[in-house]
Amino acid sequence: MAWLRWLVLFLVPIGILMTSVPVGLTPAAWKIFAVYCAAIVGLIVQPASVSVTMLVVIAFGTFVVPIGQLLSGFSNGTVWLVFSAFLITQAFVDTGLGKRIAYWMIGLFGKSTLGLVYGQMITDLVLSPATPSNTARSGGIVYPIFRNVAITLGSEPGETARKIGSYITIAGYTISLSTSAVFLTACAPNIMTAGFAKDILKVDISWAQWFMYMSVPALFVCLAAPFILYKIYPPEIKDIPNHKELSQEGLREMGPMSGKEKILLILFVLAVIGWATSSITKIGATAIALLFFAIASIFKLIEWKNVLNNNAAWNTLIWYGAIMGLSGILAKAKFFTWLAKVFGETFSFTGLNPIIVLGSILVVSVLVRYVFASMGAYVAAFVPVLFTVGLLAKAPAMPLALLIAASSAFGCLLTHYGGAVGPVMFGTGYVPQKTWWTLGAIMNVFNVVVYMTLGLAFWKMLGLW
Repeated sequence: MAWLRWLVLFLVPIGILMTSVPVGLTPAAWKIFAVYCAAIVGLIVQPASVSVTMLVVIAFGTFVVPIGQLLSGFSNGTVWLVFSAFLITQAFVDTGLGKRIAYWMIGLFGKSTLGLVYGQMITDLVLSPATPSNTARSGGIVYPIFRNVAITLGSEPGETARKIGSYITIAGYTISLSTSAVFLTACAPNIMTAGFAKDILKVDISWAQWFMYMSVPALFVCLAAPFILYKIYPPEIKDIPNHKELSQEGLREMGPMSGKEKILLILFVLAVIGWATSSITKIGATAIALLFFAIASIFKLIEWKNVLNNNAAWNTLIWYGAIMGLSGILAKAKFFTWLAKVFGETFSFTGLNPIIVLGSILVVSVLVRYVFASMGAYVAAFVPVLFTVGLLAKAPAMPLALLIAASSAFGCLLTHYGGAVGPVMFGTGYVPQKTWWTLGAIMNVFNVVVYMTLGLAFWKMLGLW
């Protein structure tokens, strides 16, 4: 049925172009909007891979929009920040440092099942600043190691799943979407959201500011989530007496820490320091990421052939560059300003408390996730609308940006398809779909409460609203 998806993709922009230009918009802005809608529909229905779909949209979009504008996103520094960070992830895989960190965590925290999952959380959190793909980080590096612990303890999908494997799996999914909110570079859509916040809300969030603002609510969720799941979905195995042996065996198979791993560890620490102090040094986050990759390449921590084989990196570069370019030229064409005016003429927000406005927008941002099968598609399609509504309602700009940024990650918990890491973990068969969705709904409610209470209170203390 791919042909039907292609048909839908082409009919959407054709239908838009055949209608008259709305009052207040220029014909050029309307044409850009038509191409943008085609891109969004392509991300949702996916008649082909996202990169192929975006290239098709750009190719046919040249009939109505100049090619230079369509490709403008590839000159955007944030696009290259995401691409570079994907390559940094490759270095963690190639050198084995990611796997070694996981085994260290098993040895340090694996005495109990709860402790083991906290080790899983810390491993994910430590790797998150340099891994914008939570699928690569959680699904490709962290979860496989901890799943091996479950298998070693006799917990396989099926009758023995509840021994420990089910808990590790659902906790791993929750952890992945919790750590994704802590750092700007912990998840690629974060950078897209920050870009929309700059274009629409006129707030600029640096790497260090993102971490400072998110640190209290996001880290609280990271700390609380494993314990909450342990209570409402407890594993049968509570203690792991041979955790030291499991850790030592894994590390013994890897051998002593290599020189490449040591160099990568040093580079990683320096990169985090660089991102955290970029407002002082005036060295941008993209420049730091590119320097990281350049030095890693010089020391052969990553091979170019592996870079070429990193499909996730190249796919993200193509579709992300395309969508960022379209959103950027839409902003320059004052499309979002016009959209806010339309909302203003249609809905009345007069007299509403800012907290009610923020809470309403946050709840809507979560509930719509049932219809999105991609975090990136959600951010690209719906975040600009939410920001525009918030702008119109005179909601505090920075808290709105942070709430929506956090919900773009934890909203994926509602289903097993909301983000790419979901199918990786759900596909193992440890957790039934009904249970997955029920636990996800509970954790979503928990996240909303934390961000609307602790988050808003912390941001109020910092003077953000």
